Amino acid sequence: MKRRGCLRGCLVGVGIFLILFGLLPFLIPVSTEGIDPRSLVVDGGRFITVEGLQTYVVERGEPDAPALVLVHGAFGSTFTWRNQLDALAEAGFRVIAYDRPGSGLTDKPRDFRYSQRNQADFAASLLDALAVDQAIWVGHSAGGNVITHLAVHHPERIARLVYVDGAVLGMSGPPAPVAGLIGVAPVYRWAQIGMRTVFSRETLAGFLRGFYADPSQATPEVVEGYWRTFQTPSWEYGLLGQSRDATDTRFDEATLRGITLPTLLIWGERDTVTPLAQGEQLAALLPDARLMVIPNVGHQPMEEAPQTFNVALLAYLTSDS
Repeated sequence: MKRRGCLRGCLVGVGIFLILFGLLPFLIPVSTEGIDPRSLVVDGGRFITVEGLQTYVVERGEPDAPALVLVHGAFGSTFTWRNQLDALAEAGFRVIAYDRPGSGLTDKPRDFRYSQRNQADFAASLLDALAVDQAIWVGHSAGGNVITHLAVHHPERIARLVYVDGAVLGMSGPPAPVAGLIGVAPVYRWAQIGMRTVFSRETLAGFLRGFYADPSQATPEVVEGYWRTFQTPSWEYGLLGQSRDATDTRFDEATLRGITLPTLLIWGERDTVTPLAQGEQLAALLPDARLMVIPNVGHQPMEEAPQTFNVALLAYLTSDS
């Protein structure tokens, strides 16, 4: 009888916990307010509609010049490429930087599928919206994963590939069961509450300091440039959605060996996020790839050594092969 009573008590306790877990988060108010993204435009960008999303795009150069698309990584935005936009345009390219869905000033709907595969399909739709047939694609970190999916599923939209410390080999999302849990309403709500409570300007600054070999690169001005886009309404939907949908980030060796597009890899020697060993392995797998290592910089070579980065990139883009 004691055992039966104990079991009954345990079941009651579990039931109460589940009820509280399922109901309590919806009793806690969560603000979805923020600053209108249009009031945060500082670099001459504009909004275009792509797949129903208001998408933030910054362009430089002549409309009929060869198109070059810059794809940022996690926590990034068009701000990531501030040191490249003008330099690449002056070299004769139509430079297109955009905020990926879930990031920057672009819309962040809760029900959008933020998987890297779908981000690649979205990138192809971006070209359609801009009336561009084919482009050179430069992908940083998680943006490198996006352009890999683009190369696999939309190779006709690519002239050349450029990986910048690309998160291709080492990137993997949460296990499918965990990712699935994020989609459960109470779990998602708890995660939203936690994100709104914990994530701050200083939290972001801590991430940024870890991206640079020299943490002092994360100046107040740089932190503000990144933090600016986290002032938009429901910004956490983008981060949560990217975690929920990050289940298709792996590529087998056969798939990578099948990407025969001309490819440059630019890597920071002291990258601790996507270490140089990953760049060396990726360069060995891609049939038409060359690797350029920038010494004494980390995960953000285009920010830590912009002049060296720009010279290396332009030397490759203006070469015959």
